[in-house]
Amino acid sequence: MAVAIGYHLYVDEAGDDGVDRVRPLDPDGSSEWFVLAGVLVRSHRRGELQGCLQRMKAATGLAPHEMLHFRDLGLEAQRAAIAELAAFRAGLVVVASNKRNMRRYRNRRVEAKNMEVNSQGRSRPQSYNYFYNGLLRYMLETVSAEANRWNKAAGTPNLGVYTTVSYRKGFNISQTKAYLHKLKVARHGPGYFNSKRQITWATLSPSDLEMTRAKAEPALQIADCVASAVYRALDEDRFGTVRPELLEIMAPRLLRPALTMSPEAYGFKLLPDGFKGPASADQRRGLQAVGIFL
Repeated sequence: MAVAIGYHLYVDEAGDDGVDRVRPLDPDGSSEWFVLAGVLVRSHRRGELQGCLQRMKAATGLAPHEMLHFRDLGLEAQRAAIAELAAFRAGLVVVASNKRNMRRYRNRRVEAKNMEVNSQGRSRPQSYNYFYNGLLRYMLETVSAEANRWNKAAGTPNLGVYTTVSYRKGFNISQTKAYLHKLKVARHGPGYFNSKRQITWATLSPSDLEMTRAKAEPALQIADCVASAVYRALDEDRFGTVRPELLEIMAPRLLRPALTMSPEAYGFKLLPDGFKGPASADQRRGLQAVGIFL
C-alpha cells in the first residue's frame, strides 16, 4: 500500500566505502571513515530548505547559481556554511563508520551466487553495495521512527518519508529497493538483522526512494555539507588534522529521541557498535559533541 508523503529526506555521503585496503593500515588505501548523512524536513517546508541553501551560499561567498561543494571551501567558509545550516530548523541524521574492522571483508557466499562478466570478459562478483545499503538501513530506522513521532505529535495520519539519495557511479537503486523490500517482508525479530531497532514501515515504503544528481535536486548540496563536515571532523588528513568544531556546530540539529537526550545512537549512529578507537584527542572532542565518550 502506498504511503502518503509528508516528509522528505535528502542523503549524501563522504569518504569512500572500499574495504579492500583501508587507511592508515594501508597507506594507499581508501578512507578510514565513511559517512552517510541525511537532512529531514516536512514536505511543506522544502521551499524553506532552498532558502537555507541560498543563505549558506551567501555566507561562503558563492553566487546563487553556483554549486555548493563543501570540500572546495576554506575552513572559515565551511564553518560559516554549517553555522547557517544549524540556524535552520531541520532534522539531521548521520551514520559514521570506522572501517578498520572491515578491512578485506568479503561475503563470499553471496558473491558465489551473483557473478557477472566484465568488459574484459572476466567473471567477477556483482556489486550490490551491501555496505552502503546497510548504513542506509540504520539511517532509515531513525528517520522512519522520527516521522512516526512527528505524526503522533501533530495528530496526523501515517504520513511517510520520500528519500532522495545523491547519485553514485555504478550504484543500482533498484537493488536498494529490493533490499528494503526484503527487510519489510521478512518475518524475523530485530536480532536477525543485527539491529536493536527496525524500520517503522508505517511511515516508509521501499518504493519511495530515488537517486538523482545534486544539480537536479539542490537540497542534496545541503546533505553533502553535513556528510563532509562530519567526515572532516573524524577522518584525519595527511597532516593528521581533523576539525571537531564542525561537528560541534551542527550537533544541536541532530535528531534525538527526546529533547533532553543526546543524539548518540539515534541522530548520530557510530559503527562498529562498541567502537573504542584508536582516536585522537580532537576526534574524541568531535564525538563528545554528539554524546559519545570513548
